[in-house]
Amino acid sequence: MDVSERVHIAPLGFEYDRIVEPAVEYRADRVVLLDFIAEDITRPAYHEDVLADLEAAGIAVEVVDCDLFDLYESMAVIADQIVQYADQDNQVYVNLASGSTITGIAGMIACMVTGTAVPYYVRAEEYASGTEPVGHGMEFAAELPRYPMEGPDPQQVAVLAYLTREYRRCEDGPYTYNVRKDDLIAFGKANDLPFAAAYTGETEKGYYRRLDSHILDPLVEHEYIEIESVGRTKRVVPTEIGRRTARAFSYLLRETAVDIDPDDIATSDRPAGTLGS
Repeated sequence: MDVSERVHIAPLGFEYDRIVEPAVEYRADRVVLLDFIAEDITRPAYHEDVLADLEAAGIAVEVVDCDLFDLYESMAVIADQIVQYADQDNQVYVNLASGSTITGIAGMIACMVTGTAVPYYVRAEEYASGTEPVGHGMEFAAELPRYPMEGPDPQQVAVLAYLTREYRRCEDGPYTYNVRKDDLIAFGKANDLPFAAAYTGETEKGYYRRLDSHILDPLVEHEYIEIESVGRTKRVVPTEIGRRTARAFSYLLRETAVDIDPDDIATSDRPAGTLGS
């Protein structure tokens, strides 16, 4: 019989005590560290101490690559980890204090849109000036209130992810981007997306009407896509904010039959290192 775990998700940024002390104090069973080191930055020695001290306390440690300075990437990774562990009936907590301001914002949004994790903030006993780790000791860790935030329709995210993947494939390749409405209808049928699967009409035009009303019109309204006329057909192009949104909410692909690797729609071009690199 599986036993639920207390899982803490914490960016591995500029902190030591504000990662280790709340995990130990509140008896975490597992800590997921979000890790990012650019190629031109030397990894701080205390990063290794964070892992060693967590493991010495009997806490399982998992390291996941995440660009801590990209809002959309951070939100995507945090939300994906939340959903992954919450779906296994674990208690999930997100440390908003151990990374950048961006990861703090991303973590709070991820907690609100998923509704299955508790965000918390750690106040240090004292703060260093111009040195790392930034905080020393833990005065207290406080759970923060969550306000429900409704995410986008999963089938809209699926279409946006498909558009983004095709767009990225054409950015550096020999192909010309040319996704049209009939391609999206075929994609919807193949993946049993509700706008296509629930259609009971007899004419093909009905699919186009449902594609517009359920998918394209809302995406245009939010400026996630643009529809361009190409001869007698319409080409559907994801905007930059649309591509980033597809990545941020890629965890919702789990609710569909769509098989798109989130790495294929990643927004950040920065290299992400791993511990020991």
